[in-house]
Amino acid sequence: MVFSVVLMFACLALVQSSTSQAGMISTQEVVAAQQAEVDRDKVREFLNRASVQEKMQALGVQATFAEDRVDALTVQEVTLLAQRIDALPAGGALSTTDIMIILLIAILIAIAV
Repeated sequence: MVFSVVLMFACLALVQSSTSQAGMISTQEVVAAQQAEVDRDKVREFLNRASVQEKMQALGVQATFAEDRVDALTVQEVTLLAQRIDALPAGGALSTTDIMIILLIAILIAIAV
């Protein structure tokens, strides 16, 4: 009986109470989070293009590895890649240079992580 009481107090002493704080978030924070997800989706869509898939295979980069790296990118990194994709010629006409630059950026970011 005494042992169980001591054990109960020991467990209570080890339990750390966590407090939650509710606060207002700004509209800018919500918009930034949504924009980051839009940019991440844009990079994912780019990586799913057939021409990009072919280039990744030629370079020995697995598609699943690239997708995992996109999920690991910071907001700034994914924004930079999305801006680069937006700067590509319309109609999906990607030059080899464009694809290589984007893949190199993605690989460098993957290595840095």
